[in-house]
Order: sequence, then C-alpha cells, then structure tokens
Amino acid sequence: MTLSRPERIDLLLARQQILGREPEPREQLESLGAIERFVIDTTIAMLSPGQKFALLWSLQVGEQVVAGVQIKERDGTVTNLMPPIEVLEYLTDHKRMSYNPDVGAWLSAEIFIAGPTRYKTNYSTVAVADWMPEITADDLAAEFAAFPRPDAEIPDWARSQLEWAARKTG
Repeated sequence: MTLSRPERIDLLLARQQILGREPEPREQLESLGAIERFVIDTTIAMLSPGQKFALLWSLQVGEQVVAGVQIKERDGTVTNLMPPIEVLEYLTDHKRMSYNPDVGAWLSAEIFIAGPTRYKTNYSTVAVADWMPEITADDLAAEFAAFPRPDAEIPDWARSQLEWAARKTG
C-alpha cells in the first residue's frame, strides 16, 4: 500500500486545514501502551463493514508531523484516510515519551492493524518509507536538535542529506 505524490500532498493540505482549528482538550494518556490502544481503537472505528486491514502511519521529523490511514479493500484497492487529529497528537506524545538519548526518537511509525488484538507496530529511528512525504535538511536539523542522538545513530541517508545541504549553502 503506497501513497502517490498527489495523495500525499492532499493529506498534507488536509492536515494543515485541521491544525488551523482551535484544539480541543484531550485526556493525557500516561503510558505508551495506552497511546497505542487509543490509536488502534480509533483507527478500527474508521473502518467500514467489510474492511479488514489498515495501516496507520506517521512521519514525525522536525517540524513535519503527519499521519494517515491506508485501508486495503477486499478487491485489493487502497483507500487513504486522514485519522482524527487526536491520533496525530497521541502519536506525537508517544514519540516524546519513547525518546531514548542513546538512539534518538523514532522518525516514522507504521502500525499494521488486522483487528483489536491483531496488530504489529514498527517505530523506526533510522528509516522512513519511500512513499512517505519528503524530508528536508531543515526538518532533519530540527529533529536532531529536539531529540539529540549520538553521531553513530544518525542514519547515513540523513547525514548525507545534511552534508549536501551544508555544501549547497556554505
């Protein structure tokens, strides 16, 4: 399941419209498990009858914080949806709470959901799927400033992008 570039742009524009509204107070969840339970239950609630599998994804690098849901239909087609803003906010909380100075914070999350108790999570501190929105050198610089990590834990692709940007401007 992948998003085309126009679909990614549509999701980003929809996110900007959502974030422009006044935020509503939300319950503070105290554990990573509680956050995962909330985002999984909320994603499952988005499914229509007959829809069985969903991928909840989030890209959080620097100022770029986005999420989406891809639902695989029985006929093999994929439907892309925007999750409620609370899902994005809780995933942001998850990133902050799971930060480890020895390895950094996760950059991307993928939660494969087949049911309330059938799901698989992947929080990556080093990889971002190529179908996710593009990441700029400014995003990377902001990410590593906000969530420092040892130099050895900076992914090669990120280091190359930062070095390339520095050469272009310097």
